[in-house]
Amino acid sequence: MESRLVPTPRNLADVDLRSRDLIGKGWGKLERFVFRHRRFDGEWSEEVTRDVYTIAEVVNVLPYDRKRDAVALIEQFRTCGLVWGEATWLFEAVAGVQEEGEEPEDVARREAGEETGCRLDAIHPVTTVWSSPGGYGERAHLFIGEADLGDVGGLHGLAHEHEDIRAVTVPLAEAHAATLDGRIRDTKTILLIQWLMLNKERIA
Repeated sequence: MESRLVPTPRNLADVDLRSRDLIGKGWGKLERFVFRHRRFDGEWSEEVTRDVYTIAEVVNVLPYDRKRDAVALIEQFRTCGLVWGEATWLFEAVAGVQEEGEEPEDVARREAGEETGCRLDAIHPVTTVWSSPGGYGERAHLFIGEADLGDVGGLHGLAHEHEDIRAVTVPLAEAHAATLDGRIRDTKTILLIQWLMLNKERIA
């Protein structure tokens, strides 16, 4: 039985991309990829067609106040629930789109100010993840950002981006409990809170 997670050596030479077509464009873009890929047995797969939706490369940051052992979260309406007939106002970490020429850390600082009103001090990289790799092209850079959250709260957001955001500051233990009882349902936010619960001594 294999006991180590060793990635299989792969690069773009192991993908035979037959076509890439734009089939829809709005806020994001929907592309259709037709390809073959190298199988684990060394042979080529059959031709596969997959549609991938992408808005952008994004940054998520969880503001953390070490002195208070508290985090800042935002609440806002998200369209995703309409697919399933739900009204989804979700608690999330701060998030924003990385524009051309920007560094992820710059996005984290900008969005923390816009969405919560806080100023980030030290920023700690966590990881870079694929949100839903089966059909979503979003690549997300995740960070913990240290901040004084003593006065963080209230309503925020940019009107021209149709943002209606409520910021809250809660103890980290309360945020963690919310990942267990269903109050927090955003994947990246759950990951950041759980990472911080396990690793906050590393950033002390």
